[in-house]
Amino acid sequence: MPPGRCAGCGHELVSAAPESASWCPGCLWNLDAYDPALAPWRGTKLVGRWGFRRGLRIDRATRAELSADPDAGPPETSSGEIWLSAVSVALGLVGAVAVGYLGWLFLASGLPTGVRVAFALPAVLVLLLVKPAFGRVPRAGVLSERDAPQLHRLVGEVARAAGTPVPDVICADLSINAGVARLGWRQRSVLVIGVPLWVMLPRPARVALLAHELGHLANGDPRRVRRTLLARTFGARAVAATGGRNPWLRAVHGADSVAVHGGGLATLLSLGVHALLGLVNVLGATAQLLVDSVAMPDSRRAEYRADLMARRVAGTDAFLRSCEVVLLADRVWSELWHLAPTIDGERLEPMAAELREHLAPKLPLARQLTRRGTDLWSTHPAEDQRMRLVEALPRVDGTLHVDESRWVELDRELAPWRRAVHHVLLGTRDRY
Repeated sequence: MPPGRCAGCGHELVSAAPESASWCPGCLWNLDAYDPALAPWRGTKLVGRWGFRRGLRIDRATRAELSADPDAGPPETSSGEIWLSAVSVALGLVGAVAVGYLGWLFLASGLPTGVRVAFALPAVLVLLLVKPAFGRVPRAGVLSERDAPQLHRLVGEVARAAGTPVPDVICADLSINAGVARLGWRQRSVLVIGVPLWVMLPRPARVALLAHELGHLANGDPRRVRRTLLARTFGARAVAATGGRNPWLRAVHGADSVAVHGGGLATLLSLGVHALLGLVNVLGATAQLLVDSVAMPDSRRAEYRADLMARRVAGTDAFLRSCEVVLLADRVWSELWHLAPTIDGERLEPMAAELREHLAPKLPLARQLTRRGTDLWSTHPAEDQRMRLVEALPRVDGTLHVDESRWVELDRELAPWRRAVHHVLLGTRDRY
């Protein structure tokens, strides 16, 4: 075969970048190869390669399991939830010990004040890492039932069709995303709808989006249960508190800076501080990877169950269209940016539909490429894997259908948000 073509089927090989491994878009030869240029960075290539391959194995096994029984419900308590709960209890005990130690140190130790403060610092750091972060229920963008009655009605109907709780709060924002979370001390369920994504979606696909997000409230995802909160956040918090990625590079740069502006003792002290921060950073990242390595299989299974919920409520075609829009969303947004001065907010939806059709030829490669960019620790399986699961099942029409007159009313309720999206598209020009 000529160079650059697949020896098996003759298709021209493709790659995402000059340094990326090529694959065949026809027979998918070499598509599942680990590609450091595209796979998420996990500290070392060895860890990244293991996580990539482990994620592929879990996705294949999960798709086979759910294809055989797509209507199976989640277990009451998954193994991932048990693991995260146990880690959370252990972290809670560590926090309780730290509180007790601080109480003894300041009330009963009798040590000098300066010594007590110095001895208290490690315990305070421990408490900062293990304290629960419940998050805050958003105040901006809340769509009350009075302001958006048709949207609340639709969300309620989707929840009943899916057999899930109705979210306590519905919010809108200007992200190309959507999500559901439990926030605050009471862990209220909050549904967030990114209006740019909502505008890009065909109307039936919006039902699929809502069904998928609400499915997370009842699909056995260990990452969305209150009692797993400590385990889910402590490692990431340690990494963030110590500067994020590349701690050793920061340590070297920090020591170089001190050496230039300071003396020998200052350089040594700086090296010691940066080395300690780097060690905490690496330990936090490692701990989080270990915890997530056990919990992610159940979390990914929950993601697939949410997809099956969307298929059942909205139908096969609506779910697949929603996935295609996610694949093209960044490109559609970029094209809308160019067109924004020539249209108004009311034209965003039809213009997005035209752009989807125009960009449709890019879908196959964009879909395949998602398999190169996800691994065990990615929050979602690859879009290609999710679509393959639904495509392998019999086609269904969905149990919930919304007539055009209701969509018109829904669009009228969200008209201010469409105008806000248009203003964002216009405003981003000031940044270039």
